[in-house]
Amino acid sequence: MKRNPFSVGRVILTLLLSLISGSLMAQKVKLDTLTVEALNLYKHKAVKMRNTGIIITFSGLGIVAASYIVGNHIANIPSDDPLDPNKNELKGFAVGLTSGIAGLAAIAAGIYLKAIGENRYFKVELTLQRLNNLPDNSSALGVGIKLRF
Repeated sequence: MKRNPFSVGRVILTLLLSLISGSLMAQKVKLDTLTVEALNLYKHKAVKMRNTGIIITFSGLGIVAASYIVGNHIANIPSDDPLDPNKNELKGFAVGLTSGIAGLAAIAAGIYLKAIGENRYFKVELTLQRLNNLPDNSSALGVGIKLRF
């Protein structure tokens, strides 16, 4: 029996292995090695990620609410089929369940993005504060008052 080198299983396995190997290489950014301009750009990207997470989370909440309303509406339509009076209830349940799962997935992804964005933002802020130079002979840290005698 001759094997097909382009079988579906082999193609899928090749694609999965190439995708996994490319996505496992984490990009670690050492904040201490960046300049102030690069840190500000990194902070801007972190704020964008946090805001995107917030938007996706609230969109997911809207999808869950809409799926409940639509599924409930479909379930309350009276069925014309005398053999299956619960036909529309099952349709409404299926529509509400699939849309609700999509909304919950969006909520989970949004919370994850928001948490990562906030974490990166705070790390950059701490690094930027460490880079601030203190003035010579200052009496209070961070105030910038010079006392000369």
